[in-house]
Parts: sequence; C-alpha cells; structure tokens
Amino acid sequence: MIELASEIRWQDRRFEVPMERILLTEKLGYDAVFTAEGYGSDSLTPLAYVAAHTRHLKLGTRIMEVTARSPAMAAMSYQTLNHLSGGNRVIAGLGSASHMACEGFQGRPWGNPVRRMRDFVTLLRQGLEGAALDHQGDEWSAPYRGPGAVGIEPMTIGLDVLAPTPIVVAASGPQMISVAAEIGDGWMPPGWAPGIMPVFAPLLEKGFAKAGGGKSLDGFAIWGHVDMLVDEDVSKAMRPFKEYVVTWAALQRPFMEARGYKDLADRLAELTAAGGGEEAEARVQAGGNLLEGRLWEEAVAAVPDEYIDDGWLVGPVDRIGERSKAWFDCGLTGLVLRYGPQLNHDCQAENLDAFAAVARAAGKAPRNR
Repeated sequence: MIELASEIRWQDRRFEVPMERILLTEKLGYDAVFTAEGYGSDSLTPLAYVAAHTRHLKLGTRIMEVTARSPAMAAMSYQTLNHLSGGNRVIAGLGSASHMACEGFQGRPWGNPVRRMRDFVTLLRQGLEGAALDHQGDEWSAPYRGPGAVGIEPMTIGLDVLAPTPIVVAASGPQMISVAAEIGDGWMPPGWAPGIMPVFAPLLEKGFAKAGGGKSLDGFAIWGHVDMLVDEDVSKAMRPFKEYVVTWAALQRPFMEARGYKDLADRLAELTAAGGGEEAEARVQAGGNLLEGRLWEEAVAAVPDEYIDDGWLVGPVDRIGERSKAWFDCGLTGLVLRYGPQLNHDCQAENLDAFAAVARAAGKAPRNR
C-alpha cells in the first residue's frame, strides 16, 4: 500500500504549523509529514514541534538544502530529531536548492551540484551511522585539510544511533536522478503524474547498476507529490496550478517532456526568456508573477486543462478522492498531499475533507491515537 503524507508550507510570511491538519492526517492513517525550505521557514525546526505532538507519523524534510549547512551540522540535527522523536521516524530528504538561493541568499558558490550531493551524502551517512566523518571531496570535506589546517583527526557525533535514517535525494535532471539511485535510499522527484515511470526507470536502473550489490527498486523509496484544491468549478481550480507550471517551468521541464508536452516546455521557455530571465526570477522571490502583463496571460493560457487535470487533484471533494486512485499504482512508494496554490506567501485555509477523501480512496485504516 502506498504511503501518504502531508507537507508544511515554507513560503508563508507568517509561519504556522498546521497542527489541526497534521493531527487529522495521523488519525486518518497517514504515514508521514514533510517540511520544506527555500528562503522562508527552515525545514528542521518545525519537525521538532511536530514530534512533540504526534506518535505515529514519520518526520521528513522535503527538502533540506545541502548548500545551507555542513554535512556534520545536518547529521547532528537529524540525530537530535531522532532522539526527540524516539527513533525510527526521521527521513533525511536532501536537495540542491537553486543557484539564486545558494549564491544570493546563503552566500556559497553554486559549484557542481552533482559532486556536492555525492560529498554531502557520503559525510551525512557517516554521521548518521555513528562513524567518523572522514571524506575529502570537491565540494564538502571533513576534516578540513586545506591551507592553515592544524591536523585534527576525524570526529564522530556524540549521540547514540537509535535507528537507521534513510537518505532520500531530490533530483530533476538525468544525471542527478541516476546519482539519487546510486547513493540514496530513495528519490524525490519535483514533479510527477501517473504514467511517466517508464521514462525515468532507466535512469534509476543506471544508478542501481553503478551502486552494485543487487540494488534495485525493491526497497527504494520514491516520494512524489500532488497538489489539491477543492472547488465546485473545476476550471477555476486549475488556474493557480497553471500559474505554478509557468513559474517553475524550467525545473519541471523533464517532467513535461516525460508527459509528452515538449512543445509546452519550449513555449514557456520562450516566454520566460522574453520576460527577462533572471529578472523574472527576482520578481517571483519578491512575491510577484514570473512574467508581466501580456506575457503572463499568454503563458498561463498555453497550459492545457488536461495537463493540470492529470497532474493535480482539483474540483469537488468526491472527484478528488476518485481521481487520486490513479496515483496509488504509478511507481511511487509515497505520495505527499499539498493543499492549494504554492506561489502565494500568505497562510491559506485548507479543506481538510480532501485529505480524508484521499485516505479513504487509498484504503488507509484510521488510528485511535
């Protein structure tokens, strides 16, 4: 049976942990709750709060940015969370952030994301397994052996290992997807829709083969996500997700092409280039639209209704529950349910009936806390 999770928003100007929804999903039989981060709330602090109020839910980051912390600090944080939550509940979901967040916000060079992920996972895994952090990489190293080094020996984290902590790597490009399969315990794609697994399976198999040891999809986690919006008017509910597609078209391109929408990806790239490229990204960070005026409306209109209907859950609650069934046997081992538009920066009301409808459709057994 597929695992279900919800997610805590990072982009709201006024941060709140949606405990009513989280406690409801735990009661409904959901399996996990995830956090995210960009340049708003961080991904680790909220999980400690959730850990204090829940018993059954796994606690995962989706994602923690590997540009923002050293592997040692990340390992300490995850192990601390393991101890706070009793062990065996933590999922270390990692991602590369973006060049804008990395250089503009975190003050680090963008460098080589693939090499950085390899170095980070190597050191993080050592720390999570109780071993000394001992790896000299291109992007992350420990101990420090550069100019002025005083020769410190490799060190370990001073916390007992309570349980294994799976490391799940977010990836969108072909090379990083294969790396996720090679070095990770799972993969978090930034986009998904039923029917596209055959496109990405060869990339995963390439990584499994490089890892050796018989590694395969068996026991390998794939956590996708789907956004929901309840509205009696299906077309109206599609609009904010069309805006999302336009805004994140560059990141979503491999998944557009996997779904047979290469022409859409090309058109959105053209419109984004015409709208200013990096200037457009800055507008998004400031809370505005990626494009302005006619270009924005033209880009939104270019996204077909069927693209949204097959990749999101929109409409009345019963329709959402019924259409969610296609997601339960499409190559994912876990499905993260997010509610509403992901572009705005204001806390929004959630229709909790949608979370219940998906739990029923998935056959989840309710819990008595």
